Amino acid sequence: MDATILDNDDDMRRRIEAALSHQFRDQVIEEATLEKMGGHASMRIYWRVKLPVQGEATDWTLQSVRRSETTLIAMVLAPGFDEADSEEGPSGESVDSETLPFIEMQRYLADLGMPVPAIERVDLDEGVVLLEDLGDRTFEDLYRGVSEDDTLPPAHQDAAGEALYQQAVDLIVQLQSALVDRRGRDETSPTDGAICWRRAFDRESLRWELDHFLEWGVDARQEQPLPDSLAADVDTAFDELVDALLDLPSLPALRDFQSRNLMYKPRLDQETPWVLIDFQDALVAPMVYDLVALLRDSYIELSFERVQKLVDYYLDRGRKAELPWCSAHGNTEREPAEFVHRGFHLQTIQRKLKDAGRFVYIDRVKDDDSFLPYVDPSLDYVLEACEHLDGFDPIAEMVRRVTS
Repeated sequence: MDATILDNDDDMRRRIEAALSHQFRDQVIEEATLEKMGGHASMRIYWRVKLPVQGEATDWTLQSVRRSETTLIAMVLAPGFDEADSEEGPSGESVDSETLPFIEMQRYLADLGMPVPAIERVDLDEGVVLLEDLGDRTFEDLYRGVSEDDTLPPAHQDAAGEALYQQAVDLIVQLQSALVDRRGRDETSPTDGAICWRRAFDRESLRWELDHFLEWGVDARQEQPLPDSLAADVDTAFDELVDALLDLPSLPALRDFQSRNLMYKPRLDQETPWVLIDFQDALVAPMVYDLVALLRDSYIELSFERVQKLVDYYLDRGRKAELPWCSAHGNTEREPAEFVHRGFHLQTIQRKLKDAGRFVYIDRVKDDDSFLPYVDPSLDYVLEACEHLDGFDPIAEMVRRVTS
């Protein structure tokens, strides 16, 4: 793949216009405006397409046009781009070149009744996917708007912020309940072949992410490795952590279910005002994975007390939705609350070590230091989780070394 292709705005404009030409008349394309929004360099870049307000010249087969919306989002892929290729460890799945994981997951989630952006047109010849425009308001924007509103009393700020998080937790429960129904609640039924069921976190991928932290969060950041004795203890603790995570119930997780990947766009056909994005990397993971991604978000720091309260809220909603691990009959070893909270702490350690290492990697290799402010908060989450688990003192000692 030639990453420089996505640095060429003229080429991207040509490709977007070619994709639009299959959907609109020349007059519409000539009068449309294209606004580059950014995205993931060398992977995908997003543009907003503003159509002229001329109904007689518009192709009314588009869902967005039928909703009286005059903007689209064009997702532009680099030539030869394969979403199955990942810099973040083994994916475990080859992908049909005719169907991008994003497209397959969008269709699957829509079939489950989940709120996802409409796909208006797929033009793989040009490497362009036209999508519904969800606007610019993210969960992060709304949360900061209410939690930092000085015109509200602190108690009202807290209540409004918590209500937003409860809506997001409800969305996780809705997704998990739909997935459990699709699989079968006894966990013995075959899955339906969707890509999110065909690839999974396994020992190799979980351990790769932990070793990624050692490489970048320790060796590169500190410019020296851990002492041999501590390194050996950390290695053992990593193996025990992976074993514990693999023992948890599992089902597909969207992987990046966080505040910048929930878009606010109320719709008449959906009860929730939130729309999911960035779901192309979905895979089978421990059942708490998306909950950790949301509540241990790199961009919004929640207090430990609030996180615990929201995990309890998840337990209550999950019990009502009959999620097996939230009910006493679904777990014979521990009470549901103890079981889910322990799983949450285990996954927090693994996920946030991976995030911290990734942020340093992006700085050193991609020359992008915008994620560095989130390294220490991620490691603080790891320390909090270690305090509530037995047997992971070597990991806590390692983190203290790199944050002191």
